[in-house]
Amino acid sequence: MNADKNYEVVVIGGGSGGYSAASNLAELGISTALIEKADQLGGLCILEACMPGKAIIESANLMRRMRNSKEFGITTSDLSISMDQVQDRKNKLIGEFQAYRSKQLEQGDFDLIRGEAVFISNHEIEVRIGNDTQRIRFDYAVIATGSVPHIPELKGLDGVDFWLSHDALNSREIPEHLVIIGGGAIGCEMAHCFEGLGAKVTILQRNGCLLSDFDDDIGGVINEVSRKRGIRVLCSIKTLSVKQEGKAVMVEIERDGIREEIVGSHLLLATGRKSATENMGLEVLEIATHQLRIKVDEQSRSSCRNIFAIGDASDRQAVVHQAVLSGEIVARSIAQEMGRLNESQPKTLGVDYEFLGIFTHPQCARLGMTQRQIEEGGLLTESVRYPFRDHGKAQILGETEGFVKIVAEEGTGRILGASAVGPHVIDLIHELQVAIHAGLTVTEFAKIPHYHPTLAEIWTYPAQELSEL
Repeated sequence: MNADKNYEVVVIGGGSGGYSAASNLAELGISTALIEKADQLGGLCILEACMPGKAIIESANLMRRMRNSKEFGITTSDLSISMDQVQDRKNKLIGEFQAYRSKQLEQGDFDLIRGEAVFISNHEIEVRIGNDTQRIRFDYAVIATGSVPHIPELKGLDGVDFWLSHDALNSREIPEHLVIIGGGAIGCEMAHCFEGLGAKVTILQRNGCLLSDFDDDIGGVINEVSRKRGIRVLCSIKTLSVKQEGKAVMVEIERDGIREEIVGSHLLLATGRKSATENMGLEVLEIATHQLRIKVDEQSRSSCRNIFAIGDASDRQAVVHQAVLSGEIVARSIAQEMGRLNESQPKTLGVDYEFLGIFTHPQCARLGMTQRQIEEGGLLTESVRYPFRDHGKAQILGETEGFVKIVAEEGTGRILGASAVGPHVIDLIHELQVAIHAGLTVTEFAKIPHYHPTLAEIWTYPAQELSEL
């Protein structure tokens, strides 16, 4: 065993959240080690999820738009796609993103240790580096280990060739018929992606509507749009078993008491993700968890006071921007506790950081207070929707599905939340994020000039209507 090392903080995991925590800690003068066990540096978002996914989706959206170009007076006589070129473009982009993040990790003002960390107490870990083991002592630890796909217990699955999301994103073939188990964010993004690329797609969803993390009105739009495009959407179903026959995959389902067999060329499991917190000794710490996710407070502190958890390892919203913000907040909280930073009030993740975007086509987005937070706060609200079908710029673009919605506090008009489904809404909803962060009322927001004709000006219509209530 190598000589012991001592650090004030160890960060476990080198993804976006872990890098944020380590770099902010180092900037505050705190001796920090970042431990990463993956063979390739970069983290989940860059290597397997956000960035490669959006690169492939962009190709799919362009292909779909070209198929519909006749509406704009453009006829394409020979429309084809090369998945080799699609993948080569994606890999070039990801290689550049990964190289930049690797440089940040390797040249940061913290020690980068390549190995697997296991807690042996709340102040010691063992790092397994090949056949060697190194013991490290620390004052504080930040767990930022990310997540891995959740694979359900399903009869026959061990005898079937199936895809997980990263397999789909690396495919150099377009499935003849892609069957997707799961109608959440990953399932719907991949359904719209492969439909855009030219595949036949079926979605099998156990809940009554797609995208159950959103209000039913948003899931309803995605349901309708998907079906119009020829995607078969089966909700409220139970998946009973799967089996392989040659190159075909058979999925047996039950719906309304009736059994049916779905036959596809490829099977994608999009049944969610789970925190990558297993086998790292959390039981030694007696940390409170829920389904492997570490329970944390508003400063991302676990039930073990000197242990923090951020990103997918925690029970906070599993999105990259919140992991990055959590890393900064944890660093400042630790620095303040150590007397290295003089702040009267520790920073926390407020409701204005609740933000979720899904890159379907059309896109979906929501932010601000959830319905649960509104009810727990005893707030009375009013909301107004405005449809894209009545919006001039959306009509010009030929993208009229969906709506925007603003939720405001009754009486004060303070903007509490917003949601949208439609063209480019993940970009568009950021101005409502600014409004919520600044504490604007709908009357104040409605007075902000918006250029015409733009998609962004659609927000002024529900704001104006709310201000007149």
